[in-house]
Amino acid sequence: MTKQKIRSQLDIVGVLMFLLISLALWSRLRYIRKAGSELLKRKEEADRLRLIAESERERAANSEKVKEQFLANMSHEIRTPMNAIMGMTDIIIRNDHPASQDTYLNAIRQSSENLLIILNEILDLSKLEAGKIELEHIQFSPEEVVRNVKDILRFKAEEKGLHLNVHIDEKVPEYLIGDPTRLNQIIVNLASNAIKFTEKGKVSIEVLSKEISNENALLQFKVIDTGIGIAKDKMNTIFEVFTQEDTDTTRKYGGTGLGLSICKKLVDLHKGIINLESIKGSGSTFIVEIPYAICDVCKDNKKEGFSFTLKDLNILLVEDNTFNVIVAQNELEESIPGVKIEVAENGKIAVEKVNANNYDIILMDVQMPEMDGYDATRAIRKLNNPKSKTPIIAMTANVMKAEIERCFEAGMHGYIPKPFQSKELLNCIQKTLELTNSSQ
Repeated sequence: MTKQKIRSQLDIVGVLMFLLISLALWSRLRYIRKAGSELLKRKEEADRLRLIAESERERAANSEKVKEQFLANMSHEIRTPMNAIMGMTDIIIRNDHPASQDTYLNAIRQSSENLLIILNEILDLSKLEAGKIELEHIQFSPEEVVRNVKDILRFKAEEKGLHLNVHIDEKVPEYLIGDPTRLNQIIVNLASNAIKFTEKGKVSIEVLSKEISNENALLQFKVIDTGIGIAKDKMNTIFEVFTQEDTDTTRKYGGTGLGLSICKKLVDLHKGIINLESIKGSGSTFIVEIPYAICDVCKDNKKEGFSFTLKDLNILLVEDNTFNVIVAQNELEESIPGVKIEVAENGKIAVEKVNANNYDIILMDVQMPEMDGYDATRAIRKLNNPKSKTPIIAMTANVMKAEIERCFEAGMHGYIPKPFQSKELLNCIQKTLELTNSSQ
């Protein structure tokens, strides 16, 4: 083969190789371009989905804020007149009045209490579903909690001719660490339900130590009644929201069907369990088991030898609602000997009065015209004199956790939810004065 032919063939091979390499490069480039396009599409889709997710999160957050604000406003708007209705009803009952009015006055009081229970249940369910409730971890006496429940419900039981019994096993630890308020709520709910659905016989509250060690105790709380009982086929749904056994029960006994659902959610929050044993027509037993830490070194934290008698107090009442002013003034004047009460219609007037006078304590409404209770408290705390340290208690118709936290952040020492009981108000004043006097 001549050199020329060899060269010609090499040229052909070279051209073919060039074409093959070009084809491979073109194919690779096309693949890369396609892959890049797909990657770009995926990125665009991911960005689109991310924006949608962010938008949904923002919408959910805004919806939650709107819902919380609505509940806060609803709480305030209902509790404010409720405070006046319940307070004035109690004032009339305490004072001389024709015996023929007792039926009507008791009906007003009972209806008001029922309405307040419904309002509290709606707010509690909303907070539980939103995960807004956090359990406290403080020292408490389980016996004291249960005895308090008996005191609260004793009159309701007596009105129906029922015996309300309490039994606490001697092995139950004297002090535990946990949330006494929520435990109280669980037992009150179950026991008040038991009283509601029992026409004759008794309601019993039992507390047992199911398991106990050096550091922990599993307590068992039983609420036993001799009431109408619950049918077997209804037991699985009785803890669901808005559920009662049947429509006849709802018509006869009333209620929202939220109480047991709230109990279940609170028990779950404690990492406990709640069960039901019942026979239709023969009563029911609700069994709650909750684990607690034992507090062996806990003691009564009241200061030995320190006491503060409520008398001769100079109080500034900051309240814009005329009816609530009447209720608060009456409660204070009947309960505190020698009390002097001045009234400020809004926060701005309150600041001026505090700057010009000396008060032992200030009772501060939080929602008022001109200047609200939060801004008034902050203004008082900024005064350049000892009056800036005057104890302040919020009297609020809004019991949402965020609003209560705002009270403390503004510089208040405590709060009283409206409607309030006279005992609650006096106890809060007593504790606040004890705290502020002992710290000075």
